[in-house]
Amino acid sequence: MASELCQTLQQAVSRHCVDKVTKTALESVTLYRAESPTDPVLVVYEPRFYVVLQGQKTLLLNDQPFTYGEGEYLISGLELPVSGRITRASLQKPYLALCLSFSPAEIDAVLQKSVGFVHKPMHSRPAMGVSETSVVVMEALVRLMALLDDDEPSPFLAELIKMELLYRLLQEEQGPILYGMAREQSDVARITKALDCLKEHFREPCEIGALVAQAGMGHSQFYKHFKMLTGMTPVQYRTRLRLQEARRLMVWEGSKAADAAFAVGYESPSHFSRDYRKIFGRPPHADLAFICSIGVERYSALHEEVWR
Repeated sequence: MASELCQTLQQAVSRHCVDKVTKTALESVTLYRAESPTDPVLVVYEPRFYVVLQGQKTLLLNDQPFTYGEGEYLISGLELPVSGRITRASLQKPYLALCLSFSPAEIDAVLQKSVGFVHKPMHSRPAMGVSETSVVVMEALVRLMALLDDDEPSPFLAELIKMELLYRLLQEEQGPILYGMAREQSDVARITKALDCLKEHFREPCEIGALVAQAGMGHSQFYKHFKMLTGMTPVQYRTRLRLQEARRLMVWEGSKAADAAFAVGYESPSHFSRDYRKIFGRPPHADLAFICSIGVERYSALHEEVWR
């Protein structure tokens, strides 16, 4: 039954996603399509539910891989810098995927209505995980996609199905990640506050005390949970934010490497170049030449596919 549901979803996504990225008439639903494997792209994954219906994708959270293929989904509960690439796709069998966005408030609303809900504790693990998509989740996704066949898809029905999906996912293997997002005093929610502070001030020196204060934790507790949930230290997280922004400045605004380095907070262009090569695999000038060689349009498509 699961394979039949997956085929139904493949057909629906293929029908409604004729471009690489399609933002549908349903505000929370975005569809993806790729007809060849892609190069790795460093991006920040926002909290989302992603299900691959055909093909395969691999994300690297620091050095930890998350690979998910046909019939599998990934949950991200924090804004996490990752390297993402599509590893299996062809003209005959394109990569097809569906993304559902949600907020902590929406998860909390589901929990408030779920009388007697008992959550599973979130053990030592990142705020990201991959699981097999269950039949009940597949069924709800089929009904959600069916709304797109209507001339005017109903936001009301879409919201009801979305609540059902969150309810189902809360009870499954990755449920603790979603539960942690919705609870203000959870470790996920506290680290989220620190990440918000880092994103706002990533160009500045990393003031650990300010991050600890934002999270409302002790220093040792903060370091432990930050590393556990994000897979990296605060300084490593900030470095990825800086490099991503520097690459954007060079590609889209024509900034020189040294100017981009200073703009994102580096004091030394050589230090910037070392970090850039470590993360992207090429020094800044070589990476920019590579992007120009494949075409900015293709680079844009690769970037948009994994940046949500």
